[in-house]
Amino acid sequence: MSSSCKENGFLGELIITEPIGVDHELEYVEVNIPIAIERLKKKALYIKSKKDGALIKGQVLNNQNILLESNLVRCLFPISIQANETKEYDIVIEKNEKTVTDLLMKGMGLNIIVENEFYKADLTARKSSKNIKLGPGQITSVSLKKYNGIKLERPDIKMHWAPSFQKKSEDYKTMAHLEEFDSVHIEKGPYLISVYRSGKVKGYEEIQLEGEYKFYAGKPYFGFSSKMTIVDSLTVTMLRNDEMTMDKFFTHAIYPLESGKVKCVPLYDKPPLISHQSIKELRKQPIAANAKWFGFYNDSINYGFGSIRIQFDYKNINGGLAPMINAQTKISYSYNEGRYWDRRFVDSGELRIPKGSEYFEENVYTIFDSNNENPAMEIDKLHKKLANPVVVKYIPVNE
Repeated sequence: MSSSCKENGFLGELIITEPIGVDHELEYVEVNIPIAIERLKKKALYIKSKKDGALIKGQVLNNQNILLESNLVRCLFPISIQANETKEYDIVIEKNEKTVTDLLMKGMGLNIIVENEFYKADLTARKSSKNIKLGPGQITSVSLKKYNGIKLERPDIKMHWAPSFQKKSEDYKTMAHLEEFDSVHIEKGPYLISVYRSGKVKGYEEIQLEGEYKFYAGKPYFGFSSKMTIVDSLTVTMLRNDEMTMDKFFTHAIYPLESGKVKCVPLYDKPPLISHQSIKELRKQPIAANAKWFGFYNDSINYGFGSIRIQFDYKNINGGLAPMINAQTKISYSYNEGRYWDRRFVDSGELRIPKGSEYFEENVYTIFDSNNENPAMEIDKLHKKLANPVVVKYIPVNE
């Protein structure tokens, strides 16, 4: 391709293929495009359908400093694609037109509320009953718009409560206790709002924390990825992530077994309930730490909220595994009949964690419809899509 094509606004081609025979009404694809940021003044990146010429505007995700240093733009495009279909686009520069979606953000700094047509996520600060400050930037509650605005929360703590950790004879701390940040970056656009934070919790300076939320337009879910890096060796009595704690909104827990079957467990004991059906019995047969998804659902209102585990990695700087004790996904009781789930790297005892260990996760938290015949149908279908994303091939202009 000649350099004149590049100057005229053509930047390459995009070929997208659906790999597993599932329709995608709305899918987001990310593409790294080499381009000087100066070329996007008053203009924007689009993909142009080779079939009908339709233009789809992208959202540039990189912050300004990265763009200036790298001349590499990471751009997000919304598409739709049918089962086993292949679509071809040209990547072009066109006039920047305003894009309106259902994704909104209100507030200042990290004290924000993000919403789309499915939910309202509150990330504002909160004080606990013990007058302990729980900082902004971590989810306090999630309101479900389809279900009369039911607000998933706990009365005086954060709903999303992880990563979390504890030393012997010390207070239990979480990422919500982070007060001083090494880095904060909020990205706001029509398709994606992201909130990134990093730093160390006072008293736990041995643990470097990173966490990022991703909220999408038109999707009933949001993403969260986190990493705990041990910068100085320490001994802990607890180490967790993927923790969601809620009041009495749900009746059952649900999760897949290695056999492919789905297990449903009542969250509340009601006579004449058989004892082996209770969540207490899970102490004898714990849920796998790397279960591909996990959730709670309500069998009368027929809604659910769950975690789809996209990535789960624990390692050290030498490529070996970071230590764990009795790792599992666990359902626990809380006061006023609250229930919560978490992934535990240390469930009991003490664990010495050497410097250089890392614990990483990437999850998608989703609202889903449930029915009593097959309550897992929607969350299992979403897991299949997220675990098998569309295949994206970018062909630069000079190839």
